[in-house]
Amino acid sequence: MQGIVTAPPAPATQRRCPTEKRDMSSDEFEFAQELDTLEPPVNRQDDAWKVLLVDDDPDIHSVTRLALAGLEHSGRLLELHSAESAEQATELLRHTVYAVALVDVVMESDEAGLDLVRFIRDTLGEHRTRLIVRTGQPGLAPAWDTVRDYDINGYEEKSFQTATRLKTAVLTALRSFEQICALERANQRIAAHTAGLRDILDALSDMARNHDLPAAEQRMLSELSRLVVGGQSSVMVEGGSAVVVDGGDQPEQLDVIAASGEFDLANRLGVTALPRSALELISKCLRERRDWRDSQYYCTYSESATGLPRAFLVNVMAAEHDVDRQLIQLFCRNASLARDAIALNVDLERSQEDIVLLISEAIEARSMETGNHVRRVGAYAQTLARQLGIPEEEAKVLKMAAPLHDLGKIAIADSILKKPGKLSDEERREMERHPEIGAAILSGYERPVLQAAKLISLQHQEKWDGTGYPYGLSGDDIHIFAQITAVADVFDAISCARCYKPAWSLDRCFVFLKEQSGRHFSPRVVDAFFEAQDDILAIKNALRDP
Repeated sequence: MQGIVTAPPAPATQRRCPTEKRDMSSDEFEFAQELDTLEPPVNRQDDAWKVLLVDDDPDIHSVTRLALAGLEHSGRLLELHSAESAEQATELLRHTVYAVALVDVVMESDEAGLDLVRFIRDTLGEHRTRLIVRTGQPGLAPAWDTVRDYDINGYEEKSFQTATRLKTAVLTALRSFEQICALERANQRIAAHTAGLRDILDALSDMARNHDLPAAEQRMLSELSRLVVGGQSSVMVEGGSAVVVDGGDQPEQLDVIAASGEFDLANRLGVTALPRSALELISKCLRERRDWRDSQYYCTYSESATGLPRAFLVNVMAAEHDVDRQLIQLFCRNASLARDAIALNVDLERSQEDIVLLISEAIEARSMETGNHVRRVGAYAQTLARQLGIPEEEAKVLKMAAPLHDLGKIAIADSILKKPGKLSDEERREMERHPEIGAAILSGYERPVLQAAKLISLQHQEKWDGTGYPYGLSGDDIHIFAQITAVADVFDAISCARCYKPAWSLDRCFVFLKEQSGRHFSPRVVDAFFEAQDDILAIKNALRDP
């Protein structure tokens, strides 16, 4: 007997009920009389189809092995496992997924086989295994009732089953199992593609939100690599590596945007770290402005909004299927568009920040403050926001908005603003109008930075204990941005020299902040200041006055 792999039968715990008759004529299984001397060869292969035979009659196991000898499907042998009771089958089924199970009905009980069917379908939740019920007592399990009431895939009466009929039923069941598994793999692949596309979109969102183009593109590359190898969690761990290249027609003009896997070194060393064959295919792709592939790599071509050529190179195995190549091309097109749009947005935001700083420095110059004062206040404010757990996007908005805290001073007369001595009551009242003036100037604008600046301008002179101005707000009625800016502004004012006063020592500044915690300043913000003290002092050192 060739072409069948067998597992030894499990010992029987209970024999067949003596009332069950076997009716098997010799022309149907004419070799049955030789079974006692036949032992099928064992040929265990990892990819063999696993078939489970459940029957309490040892002769049925033997005749079934003989009937299925030589049967193959898709170049794979059968591996037949035996159980002589439903209880034994239950244990086997807990640890192994079978392609086909041939199940007798009457074993430990009249419905033992049918109970086993329920166990497989309902308890194990295994719906891939093809179940063929065989019985020598159809009166106990009528064909129509059994097929109607149980999730089975075949029904055979032993008295009518020939070797050909058995092989036909098993082969049909194997084909069905194979198709179910293929459909399951396809669904898993679709799910992996869906998840991967979602991750790529998340990466694009991160790129837009954080403006960290290299980090975002590296993440997108990682997600794409994971996607095209079927959902692996690491970058092309089995499929190879990937690289995105931007530049002109010559290798020396190429700029590596992101790389992974065996190409990771190119993130630091550029295209010189790429294998020669990879670099040649990239150059060919860019030169001829179309996709290329060879025995090792697949390279796809795209362009930025300004027409700058771009190439994406990946191991050829990762681009084996049409859907993978389409995903790669979709990624390249959208990544290029997103990168260009975000780069433009970054330029606009930097321009906005420059304008804010320019206006703030002009105001501070009128107040005889130094230009770096507003830069330090913005950086301090961002650091304190991060320390307090404020989302990074809001912390960046605060960094840009805080320098405008004194915008209202633009409307205060120089005679008051630059007066070296103490202000009169009338002059003090005029000076205390600057928060409301600043808020009025900033009203009517929808940009988040300007809305934040309006809040800060209006409330940065409020105090935690309610003794500030213009409205005498207290506690958390004062917006957190204004609470933070107040600490940042006062610390910078007392720790830096002015034309009318020397700088305080850091120790004196720290003592003052602690004394004013719960009075002038929010205790939570003061605590954050000291928790981030090293970062604060690093900013102070980096943005020293000229």
